[in-house]
Formats: sequence, C-alpha cells, structure tokens
Amino acid sequence: MGIRRHHIAAASVNHNTSAYMELMLRSLFARHAAGLSLELTVFDNASTDDRGELHTYAAKMNVPIIPSGFSLTTEHNSHGDILRRFVLDHPDCTHYLFLDADICFIETDTLLTMLAELARTPRLFGIGPRLSWDGINEIPSEVRQANPDICDARLHPCCALIPNTPLFRQVVEVIGFACVRYLWAEREEYLDTFKLMTRVMGTHGLHHILSSAMIQHFFSVSYEWDSPETQRVKMGMRDQRLAEMRSLAGQ
Repeated sequence: MGIRRHHIAAASVNHNTSAYMELMLRSLFARHAAGLSLELTVFDNASTDDRGELHTYAAKMNVPIIPSGFSLTTEHNSHGDILRRFVLDHPDCTHYLFLDADICFIETDTLLTMLAELARTPRLFGIGPRLSWDGINEIPSEVRQANPDICDARLHPCCALIPNTPLFRQVVEVIGFACVRYLWAEREEYLDTFKLMTRVMGTHGLHHILSSAMIQHFFSVSYEWDSPETQRVKMGMRDQRLAEMRSLAGQ
C-alpha cells in the first residue's frame, strides 16, 4: 500500500494536558503542510485545566474534542480503553494513528516518512518515531536498554502508526490496549499500554520498528510522578515551543 493511497484515522486523549495538547496539534499541522490524509479526534477525560486556547485552535483546524466518557478520577488508566473503542468505531481507514498529548513534532513530514518506511518494510504491524526528551538528542541507547518499555519492548502509543488489517482489529477487539498486571507463579509483571498487544502481534511474526524521523516526547505529564523541578523544566520547554508555534500562526 503506497503512501498516496492512505487515509489515517487518528486519536488522542486529553487528561488535564490541554497546553500540551495544543502544542501537539499545532506542531502536527505546522510540520505536515500537504500530502497527508488524516482525520483526528481528541477525547477529553472531563479535564478541568484551562482549555480555552486548545478549543479555539482545534475548532479552527476542524479537530473535534469530545467527552471520552471517563473522568480524571477513573479508578484505572482509561487510555487503552478509549483507543480500543476508537479502533472498533473506525473500520474503514487504511491506518490508525495514536498520539499522546505530550509530544511535539519537530521535523517536516514525520508521518509521511513513517508511512513510506512502513510500506517498504516487511512483517511489520506498526511503526513509531525515534524519541527525544529535549527535541535535539535521541534518548540514549543505554537508557532504552534499561527501560525497554520506552519504545523497544512495545510500540509506544505516543505516536504509533498501524495499518488497518483484519488481524490487528481482531487483536484489538479480543486483547485491547489496556495495561495488564501479569501474575506469574513467583513474580508479577506490569504490561503498560500497548505492550500486551505488541506481544500478541509478535506471535504472528509481526513486529514494530522505529522510524528515521524523531519527535519530542515530554513523557507522563498526566501523572504526578515528576518532582516539582522536573515539572517546571517540562512546562518551560512546552511553553517555549508553544510560543514558537503560535508565532508561526501569526498569533
């Protein structure tokens, strides 16, 4: 399937991450001026942060923001459930694209590059970009080896492009994307979003790769895991890039 004959159904989830989501949307459209057939929906988990700028820009770009049906206080991580429902509700696209709110596109035509690399590489179920914390340098290999869940042991849902195939849709329907706690006889293992799906696709001889393209990923901004200083650093980088994107748009 060539990149000229594609229509991508894309989904992202806002979980009190409205400023990050605005940056993601602005960078997405700024870096992909033409040649990309994409229909994006944003699902909102009843966010309570300032959503004014996000809603204004999304409306301008014809990106619907709709309630996910979940809230900020849902007991477990609802991300995988929302994306599973999205796939099952969109059977007619050629590809699915899953986008986290806390990413920023930093290179031109990232998704077209991913489409082309996906089309010419056999035995793939999906592709993700190379990831950077600062938007300049790729995450070091030793860091990835220490934490394979970043992008090696699973296709990370921060920016995952997946062809729409009967097998993939069947796995989504039966297995889903949700986090899983696997209880072995003498230990337990936590499988983060997309990891179980990645393993199941592997049993069919299908794997994922990383693209030559790179994005910036702020990581885990909807969770209260970071120290106050780390939060300030991330928000500082976000706000700088957001100001640049708004300036490009003439605001």
